[in-house]
Amino acid sequence: MQGSIIKEIRKKKGLTQKEVYSGVVSKSFYSDFEAGKHDVTVTKFVGLLNNLNISYQEFENFQQGTTANKVDELYKKGQFEALYQFYLENSDSPQKEIRYDAIHAYLLVLLTYTNFYRFSRDPFREITAELENAKMWTLKEIKLAKLVLLSLTEGDKTDAKKMFHRINQELAKYLILDRKIYYQESADLYFNRLQSLLILNDLTSAKETLQDYQKMLRESDDLYLLLQLKFITNLVNLYFDFPNYQKKIEQFMLMMREIPTSETHFYQIILDLHLEKARNFYQRQQKLS
Repeated sequence: MQGSIIKEIRKKKGLTQKEVYSGVVSKSFYSDFEAGKHDVTVTKFVGLLNNLNISYQEFENFQQGTTANKVDELYKKGQFEALYQFYLENSDSPQKEIRYDAIHAYLLVLLTYTNFYRFSRDPFREITAELENAKMWTLKEIKLAKLVLLSLTEGDKTDAKKMFHRINQELAKYLILDRKIYYQESADLYFNRLQSLLILNDLTSAKETLQDYQKMLRESDDLYLLLQLKFITNLVNLYFDFPNYQKKIEQFMLMMREIPTSETHFYQIILDLHLEKARNFYQRQQKLS
């Protein structure tokens, strides 16, 4: 898949094969790579991108095309019926990338619109099987795996732990490819993992995962990621000290409403899911102590 995309980008730019493979791989190897017969190491792939004069993010944008953008737009607008219709229209597409976008749409509805009345676990099982069988993940598989992680139930704790570690392993290569992508995707991974652990009442693991999340972001100066970390930190601590952190998270939400970002509504949805649950957990712990 990567070789065919590189070939398409090369042709659109009017470059010869030699201009792309020079200093990176041999002529014969590159020809086989474009034909889908070989994979390349991360460092060689970066070399090919440099010869094409594009960033990895530009490569991913080209690979994802317009269907992924459509899914994101529908989700941000809260158009869940349209997301489900997109899934129905594209779930059997012969193109794997479009099928993945369709299941992405389905999982977004499953996670966010819990009262939706047409759910089946079949698409969930389908994408889980595909992810498990894939030898290497692209960014699209990583994004889908993060949604799958958030969808796992209490009976899937072992599978969730394996999925979390697999995503971390797949993300590690992006420290070489694109550090910005690494931090963004890793932060979202921890964000999803923490939500799952809170839902499953695994508060001990949530505390430990939050510490790892904080360590991971120490070298990032991305304001969006730091705000995301602040929100989830308050959310986790809400379970342990509800009176104090209810005030803190309310203050945080007030601040977010002053910032023009689409994440504010998303954070409010998450908070609404956890508020009563955190209050009840805290009250139970107070009675036991």
